[in-house]
Amino acid sequence: MQWGTMAIDPLHNRILGYFENEIDAARKQLKAGLFESFKDQVIAGRKIAAALELLTPYAQGDWRAQRLVKSGETLIQELLSVRKVIRKRSGSAHKRQLLLISQVMPVENYLH
Repeated sequence: MQWGTMAIDPLHNRILGYFENEIDAARKQLKAGLFESFKDQVIAGRKIAAALELLTPYAQGDWRAQRLVKSGETLIQELLSVRKVIRKRSGSAHKRQLLLISQVMPVENYLH
């Protein structure tokens, strides 16, 4: 039995290391503004979500995997946040505020 455990540990560590590197790379890419469009961010978020679905069952007893899942979930929220998109597309703070209000409230409420 011990031989199986010894073979699994390095594999387990390599898999978690791979996911950690990918999530860190995506986070750096997001912070540097290197995604070409919001669509690319959504695609990256979906891919990370799919990977986390595969990883989540193994996170039950492993603190490193749990931390990785939590980090990935936070990154997905950041990737899918439209706050930066709104800031990029509108210059002034007033325009950003109007754009945000128009997206949140029904048309008839803020026009009257």
